[in-house]
Amino acid sequence: MKIPYRLLSLAYITAFTFNANLSFAQIKFGPKVGLNYSKLPNNTEYIINQQIYSGYHLGVIAEFRLFDDLFLQPGILISNKGSKYIVGNNTVSSATGFSSFQFSGFYADIPLNLIFKFDLGSFKLSLMAGPQLGYGLTGNWEATDGIISKVHIGNGPEDDIKPLDYGLNFGGGLEAGRFQISSQYYQGLKMLSPLIPPLKEQKYKALTISIAYLFGKDKRVYMDYESRYLRKYSRSKAHRKKHW
Repeated sequence: MKIPYRLLSLAYITAFTFNANLSFAQIKFGPKVGLNYSKLPNNTEYIINQQIYSGYHLGVIAEFRLFDDLFLQPGILISNKGSKYIVGNNTVSSATGFSSFQFSGFYADIPLNLIFKFDLGSFKLSLMAGPQLGYGLTGNWEATDGIISKVHIGNGPEDDIKPLDYGLNFGGGLEAGRFQISSQYYQGLKMLSPLIPPLKEQKYKALTISIAYLFGKDKRVYMDYESRYLRKYSRSKAHRKKHW
């Protein structure tokens, strides 16, 4: 468990070090919570069907302006993701006599989304896209007969799933005041099967619905050359007049 905590600590320190060059008043930040609807494909011999696993996520996000309507939004989230598997006889597509099961895992996810906002007056519409890094913390297998066993997370052939995950987010949302409601689709790019040869299709697919509440003020983090020059000139002129 040391690696995930180090990963979270490094992301936390990096985010705040990067933002140290910006005024605190120029950054929005706050909690984010929501639902995950995920699936982890598996085409092994006895899997005849799959169903979506319902989970949740919670954490914190930050947001700061890059240009007029373009924002950068990093975050650190704890996400409950997984998949449900229907086990049976592939030759007759029957699940009779088999106990189906589900995989439930907890991940530390670090999204880094670019957001473009359309200001419509009382509210804003947004489009977002960006990469996401994840690390598996823990997980369980749970069968329909009630048997629960621990998921082995690691890179060895005896493990169940690889810990490191990464992929891309695409989505949109609505912003009203300090509230943000968003939905995004995550497509994993890394094969999570530790088997040799690996299951090539075993990459996360997830739809998330979230709500966030952001504190802080939204100010521009840049000023064009002319504005900076005039501001500097005005201060200099006022200083000379004061000491004339």
